[in-house]
Amino acid sequence: MYIHKKIVCFFLLTLSTLLMRCATSYAPANYLPSTDDVPQNIYGGWLTVISSPDSLTPEQKWMQYSGEFIASEDTFIIILYDSLYQIPKRSITQSTLELDEKNTTTYGLWVFGGSILTLSNGIYAGITLPLWLLAGIPTVVGESSRDRYETDEPTKEYWNSIKMFARFPQGVADIDLTAIKPIYETSEIK
Repeated sequence: MYIHKKIVCFFLLTLSTLLMRCATSYAPANYLPSTDDVPQNIYGGWLTVISSPDSLTPEQKWMQYSGEFIASEDTFIIILYDSLYQIPKRSITQSTLELDEKNTTTYGLWVFGGSILTLSNGIYAGITLPLWLLAGIPTVVGESSRDRYETDEPTKEYWNSIKMFARFPQGVADIDLTAIKPIYETSEIK
């Protein structure tokens, strides 16, 4: 193998490794349903929020909460992890809701495999390799952000738009919150 082919292989290996996990998922590996199962899923999506402290004294820290999205009320949201957390909306600075499992690893491997196979095209690899990368990279990036609702400084419109993905989209006014249990054991989450 010539030195330039080794450089191209190294470049493709590095690129595909980077593309396999474009967007970090906050959800545990065994929590999110497959894309086909989302319409039948009765549980809420995985919500991750970062909240600011009420005051900026040295002992107060920014907090990150993750768990099943239970409900969005007028002034707070409810997340279920090992217990229920009620987080005031005014303190939330960033929010990410995930609905289903992504296939970025599979897509990244296809782009990598197809790109490596273009080396067998000889002189035409100069045409087919860029075509693989031009089609593959946007596909992997699009897959990583599909069914993912992210925002900084969430507004009322944001909360109204994702409310339908909560376990109780109508709210929890008439529901006994102590009876709500997670669908997984905390020890199962890795």
